[in-house]
Amino acid sequence: MIHHTMPSIKVISLSYKTADVAVRGQLQFSEEEVQTFLANFQAHEDVKSLMLLSTCNRTELYFESETTSAKDMIEQMLTFKNVWIGGHLLKVIETTQESAQYMMEVAMGLHSMVLGDKQIIQQVKSAYLQSQSMGLISGAFERLFQQVFRSFKRISNETAFLKGSQSTSYLAVEHARRLVGKQAKVLLLGAGEIAKDVVKYLVSQGFENVVIANRTLEKAQALAKSRDSYFYFPFSEIPQYFSDFDVVISSIGVKDLIQDTFFRKSTFPKVLVDLAVPASISISEQTKQSVQLINIDTLVEKIQVNKTESQAAVTEVQTIIEQELAQFMKWYDSLPINQFLASLKQHYKSTIQEKLQQHKQELPDGVIDSIVAALLKTPAVSLKNMNLPESVSSVQQLNNIYHF
Repeated sequence: MIHHTMPSIKVISLSYKTADVAVRGQLQFSEEEVQTFLANFQAHEDVKSLMLLSTCNRTELYFESETTSAKDMIEQMLTFKNVWIGGHLLKVIETTQESAQYMMEVAMGLHSMVLGDKQIIQQVKSAYLQSQSMGLISGAFERLFQQVFRSFKRISNETAFLKGSQSTSYLAVEHARRLVGKQAKVLLLGAGEIAKDVVKYLVSQGFENVVIANRTLEKAQALAKSRDSYFYFPFSEIPQYFSDFDVVISSIGVKDLIQDTFFRKSTFPKVLVDLAVPASISISEQTKQSVQLINIDTLVEKIQVNKTESQAAVTEVQTIIEQELAQFMKWYDSLPINQFLASLKQHYKSTIQEKLQQHKQELPDGVIDSIVAALLKTPAVSLKNMNLPESVSSVQQLNNIYHF
């Protein structure tokens, strides 16, 4: 007997929950690396969908396949990055329902370093759109992420979970404000999504003296337009003007971007916040004694944010996820039935057209479609009136009979 197996959705995760910033940095993918890695699977026969989410707090691979295992994909990731990471640090899920639930929870901010982090949904959406643009999103992933984005909308509208500003970017700005005040001169390194989030909070908390430095000057210029008093300059000018600032916030994952040589003048920034992975601020223990240095792993420990509303709403969030997940799984589990009916429809249509050609007869397409619909009605109704396991079992047998 031929068994028709369904592809399953799988997850591989390296996050702050199991790995520190140094280890996470080894598996961090730049935008260019994400593009290259995904491109390797555009012609893959078994991997139906593939998403790579790489943020400061996590690198996660979401994929749908029939025979390709998580172990296979872990090897692909580690080979691509030319690193070795112990398997005990990686979270692996290989069943569709558990994977879909985890992906929903991550996108809602339930697994974020800061509970209810608003950044993660945008990062997930960007990863999804990138894979979609490369033809790496199947019908199953498309349906799943409809439920993901619907869940986020419901959680925003129906609960208090996302109220307030809870993100590492917010905590970075709040940290600076508490230590040196909003009158401080701030140097922001980078102009990507994290930097945009930082600027939003710098503006909302009243910081007037902000300069943005970025490799691509146009991006820094565009971000500096957030406020009339904000300026920008190229990377090359960082050493020259570094000592003019009170606070440096880095969002660029470039190793050793800021080093001890920057602190040789009599004045230098006293507050350094490193939001990057891998860490971009590399200074000696001696220099650390003269500054306040904090990275994303310690940021949450340094600043206590009132999470009462978010924590109280977690149960409501989980209920919404359960409801949306149930809808997705009902659709997903019905796929074999729908696929069989689609194959049967094509079989009927092809048979009618073949017989018409043999007898040199013609019928309008609309009439043929009407005949096919009439033929499909009985098996479709019968299958859908069965309970799901019985219906799927019947479909497996029918696939064997029809050789679909």
